[in-house]
Amino acid sequence: MSYSDVIDLLMEQHDEIRRLCAGVERSRGPERAQRFAELARLVHLHERGARTVVHPATRNGTGSAVGVARMLEGEAIERSVTTLHDLGTGHLDFENGFAALYRAILDHATREELDEFPILRVQVPVQRLHMMAGELHDVQVMDAA
Repeated sequence: MSYSDVIDLLMEQHDEIRRLCAGVERSRGPERAQRFAELARLVHLHERGARTVVHPATRNGTGSAVGVARMLEGEAIERSVTTLHDLGTGHLDFENGFAALYRAILDHATREELDEFPILRVQVPVQRLHMMAGELHDVQVMDAA
């Protein structure tokens, strides 16, 4: 696929993460486990790419606090995903833990979209945003391998 820039790529990933969260929420049994595994994988790749490519670009300018805050949120989300993965989707505590994770993911994505992405649009030249899409893709492909 070809993306116009890194923000478009991230927005597409946010949409997919939201879709996967809804799928985990409404499924049960083996289907839930499979959907959660997909979600965990995409969250990991998304956060790894954001930590490596996106947040540093935000932190380099006037959005320093925003970039750091989004990075810390992403790290907390990854810890929650790991905790839930270790519990397993059949565990009694999974339901409540997943509900909290789902809220955190939605909040984090919204904050990126409303706080961080506009800073990138203003601070980062258009050509660099295009290059960052390729960098993000490369980081995620390498991490998935």
